[in-house]
Amino acid sequence: MKKHLIFTTLFLFFIQFSFAQDCPLPEARQNLNGNNVEALITGGGSLFFDGNNAAFQVPASGQVHTIFAQGLWLGAIDPAGNLKLAAQTYGFGTGTSDYFAGPLDEAGAANSETCQRWDRIWTVYRYQVEAHIQDLSDNGAIDNPIPEIMGWPGKGNPHFSDIYGFELPSTQQGLAPFFDQDGDGLYDPLAGDYPMPPRSAVIPEQITWSIFNDAGNVHSESFAPPLQVEVQLTAWAFNCTDNPQLNNIIFTSYKLINRGPELLDSLHFGLWTDFDLGCYADDFQGSAPALNTIFAYNQDNEDDLNCDFGVAGYGENPPVQAITTLNRGLSYAMYNENGPTTLPGLGQPTFSLEIFHYLTGRWRDGLPLTYGGSGYDPSLSNPPTNFAFPGDPNNPDEWSAFTAVAVDQADRRSIGSIKLGQLAPGGMEEIDVAYSYFREPGANHLENVTAMYAGIENLQAWYDSQFEDICSQESICQEDCIWAGDANADGIANHCDLLAIAVGENVQGPTRSAPYNWSPQNGEDWAAVQSNGADYKHIDANGDGTIGFEDFLLTEQHYNLTRPDYQPPAAEYREGPELTLTTLPNQFDFDNLSAGQNTSLGRIRLTTDVPGLYALAFSIEYDTAYFEYIRSAQSGFRINDRLFATGANLPGAPGQFDFALAATNGAINSGVLTLMQLQTKAAFPDPLPSNTTQIRFKNIKAIQSDGTEIEIGGATIVATFPEIMVDTEEPQAAQNIQLFPNPTNGELELRFPGKQLEGIAILDVTGKLVWQQEKKFIDAASLGLQHLQSGIYFVRMQLGEAVVTRRVVLKK
Repeated sequence: MKKHLIFTTLFLFFIQFSFAQDCPLPEARQNLNGNNVEALITGGGSLFFDGNNAAFQVPASGQVHTIFAQGLWLGAIDPAGNLKLAAQTYGFGTGTSDYFAGPLDEAGAANSETCQRWDRIWTVYRYQVEAHIQDLSDNGAIDNPIPEIMGWPGKGNPHFSDIYGFELPSTQQGLAPFFDQDGDGLYDPLAGDYPMPPRSAVIPEQITWSIFNDAGNVHSESFAPPLQVEVQLTAWAFNCTDNPQLNNIIFTSYKLINRGPELLDSLHFGLWTDFDLGCYADDFQGSAPALNTIFAYNQDNEDDLNCDFGVAGYGENPPVQAITTLNRGLSYAMYNENGPTTLPGLGQPTFSLEIFHYLTGRWRDGLPLTYGGSGYDPSLSNPPTNFAFPGDPNNPDEWSAFTAVAVDQADRRSIGSIKLGQLAPGGMEEIDVAYSYFREPGANHLENVTAMYAGIENLQAWYDSQFEDICSQESICQEDCIWAGDANADGIANHCDLLAIAVGENVQGPTRSAPYNWSPQNGEDWAAVQSNGADYKHIDANGDGTIGFEDFLLTEQHYNLTRPDYQPPAAEYREGPELTLTTLPNQFDFDNLSAGQNTSLGRIRLTTDVPGLYALAFSIEYDTAYFEYIRSAQSGFRINDRLFATGANLPGAPGQFDFALAATNGAINSGVLTLMQLQTKAAFPDPLPSNTTQIRFKNIKAIQSDGTEIEIGGATIVATFPEIMVDTEEPQAAQNIQLFPNPTNGELELRFPGKQLEGIAILDVTGKLVWQQEKKFIDAASLGLQHLQSGIYFVRMQLGEAVVTRRVVLKK
C-alpha cells in the first residue's frame, strides 16, 4: 500500500431513507488487459484500486502505476431544493460504498437478490468476437456458440436467462452495447449480433460491461440521499500493430439513467482521481480546457525510485497520464490536497455539500476557484475561473502548477467534472472517457506534456471518426498459442504452473508485446522446451524475455481459467507418508465431527526430507456437503516465499484446496508447509449418503531443479460425523429421472418421462444458487452450463411436493 489512508467519519447525524434497500457491498472485479495498459475494473463506481494497492499499471509488463484510485461522483438538486449525491473514493478498501451492483426497477429501487445476481463484470475478447463472426459467415448459422457472447447482457437477449438463470430487465434505454446485425434494436447472437462498444468501428481487444446504482443501500461514503440513478459502465482497449498511442489508452463509457420519480436539476458528473505517477510524492496536476482533459506530470525529471512504502517510480524522463472526456465538454477542473500543511479550504471533503462544492468548481468551504497561485484566494482579489492550472508548464508566462506551486510533498487528488443540467425521470446521458499515457523516447517530464497536447488532438479526431483506418490488428493466434499464466501449457492457469517457472527461472528468450490477458497470443519460439514438450515461451507470462517468479502473478490473476479445448486430467490419489494434514490439539477430532464446530487451525506438513526436492504442487480434495471450507490461512501468491495457496481471498475450485511451493535456498526441507483453516458445515438439514467422508491429497507433483519428477504421497483422512442422518434410499417419485452426460462439458439433458417439473435450479458445492428457471418442464429439459466453471454442482428439481437433487460434474 502506497500510503496510509486516514478517514475520519463524523457521525453528527444519521439519515435513514425510506426507500433504502439492503444490498451488500459490490465485490466484482475484472482486469482490463487489452494492450499496454493493465487496469482493474471494479463494480460499484470505483476503478483502478484493489482495496490496498494501485491497479492502473503502465506498461502492463511492469510494476509501476499512474493512477492509485478513481471514483465516480454524481450530484444534483431535487425539486424541493435538496442535495442528492453519490461519491466513491477509497471505499473498496474501507468497506464503504455509495453504489451497489445491478439495475434499478421502475420505482427506482433495488433489492439484495438483484444486487447479488448482478454483482459481476462481463468480459469478451476480440478472438471470441472474430470467431463468432467467422462462424456465422461460413454457412449463415452459429454452429459453435461461445458462452461469453451468448450470455452478453444486450437488450432483449433471448438466451440470457438460459445461461444465467435470471431475466434481463426490459429497459428502453438499453443495456450492454452491441453490433446490431439486423438493426432491430435487440441483441440476438444467433442472428449475428456481437458485443461492441459505442461509437467504434474497430473491435477492441477486450470489452467489459457492468451495471450499478446508488439506491441499493445507505450511502456509507458520503452519507447523502441517493439520486436513484442507474449507471452502466463499458470499458475497452484496442491493440494495434500500427498505432502505439492507442496501445497506451483505455476507454470507458458511462451511461447514466434517472430511475427516480423526480427531476434531477443541476446534475454534475465528476471523476475524482488520485493520480500517483509512480512515486506519489512528486506529482503536479494540470488541465487542458480546450482538450477537455485533466492530467498529471512529474515535478522534476526524476521520479523517485526510493519512494515511501516501497512504491515503484518511473525514474528518469517520467511520463504523463491524461484523462479526457470525448463527447462532452469539461466544465470544471479542481483538486484537493492531503498534506501536513494543507489549508482547511483545500482539504478532503467530509460532508456531501463539500463534495458538491468540488464538483461545481468551488473549494471545500464554498469559495470559488481563482486564477493564479494555488487557486485558493480567500480575499477574492484574483478573478474566478473554472479550471485549475490550465497553462502549459513549458511556458513560464502561463498558470500551471509547475510555475505557481513550490515543489512539495503534498498528495493531490483531481476532480474533473461536467455540468449535465437537468435529467428527467427516464432520461439518459452518456459520457465517454479516455485514459492516455504519454512517454516519448528521450523526452523529459515537460516534453511529455507537449507530446500529450498533440496526442489528445489526434485522439479526439480518431474518436470523432469512430477509429476507422487508424488501427490495424494482429491476426488471432491459431497454433501453439501463449495463454498468459498457463506456464506449462496444459490448458489451465493453476498452481502447477509455479513448477514450470521454478525450473525455467532466469532463462531468457525473445520478448513479447502486450496484451497479457486470457486469450491466445502469438510468440516467438525459445531455444528450450519443457519436460512435457511445451516451449519455454509459455512460461514467460509477462513477455519481458526473462523467466521469473513475477510471471506467476498472471497465473494468479487468471487462476483456474481454461482454454476452450481444455480437458482435465484424470485425478490421481497417491498414498504415502510424506504429506499430512493435521489439526491443532483439542480443536478437531476427525473421528468425532459435528455441524457448526468452531473453525479449526491445521497444518500441512512435509514429514521427512526428500532428497533433491526443489518444487512441489498438490491439491486437497474434500466434500462440501460436509465441510464449508478447507483452505490456507493466508491465500494468494507470496512471491518472496515462492509459495502459493488458495483461500478466502482466492478460492480454488469448489471442494478443492491448491498449494505450490518452490525452494528459496536450493531445497524444500521437512516441516510445516502452510497453516490451514477447516470449517464444518453449519448444519445438515437433509440426510447424506454416509456419515463418513474422505479428505485426500490429489495430483501430487514433486520435482528436482531440472524438472525430474520425484514420487511422494499423502495420507488420506477419513472424517466421521456420528450424528449425521444417513438416507441412501431415493424417493419413489424420482425413480425415473435421468441426467446425461455426467460428467458433462456444459450440455446437460434431463429426462423424466410422464412427469412435470415445476422448476429447476443449479447450486454449486457451497449451496449458492448459480442458475434457476421457475417454469414448467414436461418430460424433458435441456440445460446449458457452459458459462460455469468446471466443478461439482447439484441440480435441484421441484417435482410436485417433492424436491429431487442430483449431483453433476462439469468438465470443460
